[in-house]
Amino acid sequence: MTAVMDTFSLLNGHVTWVDGIYPKLIPEEILANQTSLLIRDAYSSLGNYGGNTFNTVSQNIIIQIYYSLESDLDYDTVEIELMKFLTANGYMVSDIKGRQTDPDTGQDYQTIQVKRITVLKEK
Repeated sequence: MTAVMDTFSLLNGHVTWVDGIYPKLIPEEILANQTSLLIRDAYSSLGNYGGNTFNTVSQNIIIQIYYSLESDLDYDTVEIELMKFLTANGYMVSDIKGRQTDPDTGQDYQTIQVKRITVLKEK
């Protein structure tokens, strides 16, 4: 399974304050009056070199929260809860962009980048 799909599976059963969680792309028919969570790839890097090879893969994932235009959520509370849950499940929060407003939909959104490091087993 890919890092995006692993993260989707993890969050899909836990995050109950969103109307939908989407890997890679939010479908066009999803309206701005829904709170949506988008999970997509950022980049990966190799590390921990030794024995003429790399021994870890660092996978960076972007999670964007698009808040409903009618949202009454406490943004800080749900974002902190999400980041603590991810951290407790082996992710590191590597960047928080700060809330912005989507010019097309008028929705507030937050972008959080997390990293998951996989240690490769020797064969």
